[in-house]
Amino acid sequence: MRRPPPLSVRRAWRQRLALLCTRRVLGKALLAAVLVGSVLVVLHQGDVILSGQITGRLVLKMLLTPVIPFGVTLLGAFLNSGTAAGSAALPPGWKAVRRSLSIAALVGGTIIALNQGDVLLAGAVTPWVVVKMALTPCVPFCVSFYGAYVMYRSVAATRQD
Repeated sequence: MRRPPPLSVRRAWRQRLALLCTRRVLGKALLAAVLVGSVLVVLHQGDVILSGQITGRLVLKMLLTPVIPFGVTLLGAFLNSGTAAGSAALPPGWKAVRRSLSIAALVGGTIIALNQGDVLLAGAVTPWVVVKMALTPCVPFCVSFYGAYVMYRSVAATRQD
């Protein structure tokens, strides 16, 4: 039988979640979802939209695309809130960059597989597809690092109040 985690660990997790669920952090995550989600839609589905071949699947992709930056912003904020929830709120540093890079690799790879997987498997890779694949991991990196910064600012503002 597993023992429950110590009270201090549970308290730290609750504190991190409470910091994450503030109006400021959620508002910034929604802003990132709208702005970055729009860029992702234009980047990945723009050529299909301009050609006029809009299908139900494309509409579903366009509606679900902003969920990715929203989730990645919150993930970056949550993963980088460990030090912020403690005694000293430090600005995002190399640890946040490393975490954001790992998030970018995982999420960027998934987005590439979902959006360009059929092109890659068919062997019809064009220079435009290579550009899309090169830019795709940049988006989760930037959004995740932005989430870390938002969490830092949120903690700093909370401590000033």
